[in-house]
Amino acid sequence: METASADGSIPLLRDGEYDAGAHHGGPVVVAANWYRFRSGQHIRHSHVESVSFVWVVQGSGTIVSGGESFALTSNTILRLPWKHEVDYRPDPLSPFQVGTIHLIPEHDASVPVDFRVGVGTSDPLIDAAWRRGPAQPGPAVALSSRAVSGRNVITLASYCIERFLAERVSEPAMRSLASLIFEESAEWGEGGATAKAVPTVLELMIDHILANLDRHLTVAEVARVGQCSSTTAERLFARYTGLSVLSWSRRRRMQEAALLLRTSGLRVNEVARLVGYADPLYFSRVFTAVHAVPPSRYAKEQLRP
Repeated sequence: METASADGSIPLLRDGEYDAGAHHGGPVVVAANWYRFRSGQHIRHSHVESVSFVWVVQGSGTIVSGGESFALTSNTILRLPWKHEVDYRPDPLSPFQVGTIHLIPEHDASVPVDFRVGVGTSDPLIDAAWRRGPAQPGPAVALSSRAVSGRNVITLASYCIERFLAERVSEPAMRSLASLIFEESAEWGEGGATAKAVPTVLELMIDHILANLDRHLTVAEVARVGQCSSTTAERLFARYTGLSVLSWSRRRRMQEAALLLRTSGLRVNEVARLVGYADPLYFSRVFTAVHAVPPSRYAKEQLRP
């Protein structure tokens, strides 16, 4: 028979153990903060009972977790798995300022959320039955902050931080935000493609493509920007994006075209020129192949503004 604690909030079994199977919950953000490291400052936690996302606002440094080192700049966001260890090592000349959030993957709905992280081995929240994570958490995963998913997670996580700092933390909001963040990051690390931080050479090539969306680039030109061979450029794009150089470039131009069609009054031929297509008919064929609808109809039924 089930009994309750003194305030009636935590269901207990007759022997005083929490009945983890009796109540379903979901993810929740339990902590979020900006932190600026000083030169020479190191912080290490041997046991953190959360899934954590860390990204650099400015500066640089290294994070070590699970035996792997991740060199972090403002181009990278890192996801640390459930029950991770972490060692923050800021660059001595330009120590990083980071944003961090901590999520519990499964927090039972019957137990009020204690908005803090279980750290160490003596913390009473460690192994609390109403706070659970995956049995096989997986490795730490880094993703480019320029990737759509990376940008979206940073936007959501930054909003979490601002709510924590403004003391506007509510359980419904933090549960909703956690669900969105987990959804956005669900495919990180699939196939091992993003298990390492994105190399600087790849970031340089991606930056060049993004700065030149109004024209078609050759693989050779993109490779020259990264000071590597065309073969190396193709290998890096395939490993970290799953696409060839030209396929990634085309997809990014089509994403920009879709954004312009949704958020501006530009005509189709004007959008086509802005993403590197002089022939509107050819642009329309490419756009339709990617988005399954012609550009002339893509945003027609949307309310704007």
